[in-house]
Amino acid sequence: MSLLSEFLKQADEGYMVIDREGILSYANEFLIKMGLLRQEWQGRHFYEVIKNLNLISLVSEAINERTSKSGHVYFEDKELSAKVFYTEEGLLVRVSDITPIKRYERSKREFVVNVSHELMTPLAVLKAILETLQDEELSDHARTLVEKALMRVEEMSQMVRDLLTIAKLESGEEKLEKHPIRLRDLVEDIFVRFEEMAKAERIELINEVDQDATLYADPEKMVTMLKNLVDNAIKYNKRGGKVVIRHRLEDRWDVVEVCDTGIGISKEDLPFVFDRFYRVDRSRSKDIPGTGLGLSIVKHIVLSHGGRVDVESKEGEGTVFRVFLPHIM
Repeated sequence: MSLLSEFLKQADEGYMVIDREGILSYANEFLIKMGLLRQEWQGRHFYEVIKNLNLISLVSEAINERTSKSGHVYFEDKELSAKVFYTEEGLLVRVSDITPIKRYERSKREFVVNVSHELMTPLAVLKAILETLQDEELSDHARTLVEKALMRVEEMSQMVRDLLTIAKLESGEEKLEKHPIRLRDLVEDIFVRFEEMAKAERIELINEVDQDATLYADPEKMVTMLKNLVDNAIKYNKRGGKVVIRHRLEDRWDVVEVCDTGIGISKEDLPFVFDRFYRVDRSRSKDIPGTGLGLSIVKHIVLSHGGRVDVESKEGEGTVFRVFLPHIM
């Protein structure tokens, strides 16, 4: 126990032990140096010695609900991560200073946003010039070059838009405007947008969502999420294949499935499909346009709604993306 105490004394995290009556039996120096805990904490009740109301509330909830709790605690100019581990014998509270990490994340987001905004103007000018050239009398070779350049400019513009979307979602500052959504109607609208793209590959779009299926979510975010999933399902499908969207209730979740009969995803690639810029099997997908950000956007939208997303796939047979959203009665 002395070795453990020595370790905890030097740890760059805060630890305290609280018994079932709420009395502190242990606390390390980190908490006192940070100012979260009074010097005279020994044998006193936690609400007398903890100097932060958010942390007091977190500990109280864990005791009252008899379960472990976690959350962020803001103290002076610092952002802390707090975890309260509940047992029948008492509580272990761990407090970590995540201020440097959060500052780095904010600076990274700000960099992405600033660079993206700076890129938008020259890309818009480039696009306007190329579109003007299209109206001129050009040789077949020159017209082909202009069309290819326009395609690349649009891909770059889409990447910039996707980066801005992810930055907003990650910031947590993007507020959700939740409303009841008739899912079948939403899917029909999405399919209309992809009708020409699907026809070109003779891919059948099938809406199997019931008429009364309703989601309680942000409509704009749901459109973005489904657009990315359907776009993926068409691009990585086989000629003459199918894209099917289904819905079901599972416990307290609305489950939306987007299924395709495409090339599938290997077991090696599956754990990484939601990572930004990750492209599945580059040898097969190098000629398929895309930013590699679509599924990352899907993940962030679902997480912002308190849900989760997973994927099931077999190479050569197809892929199913399942979105789980909290079911609101």
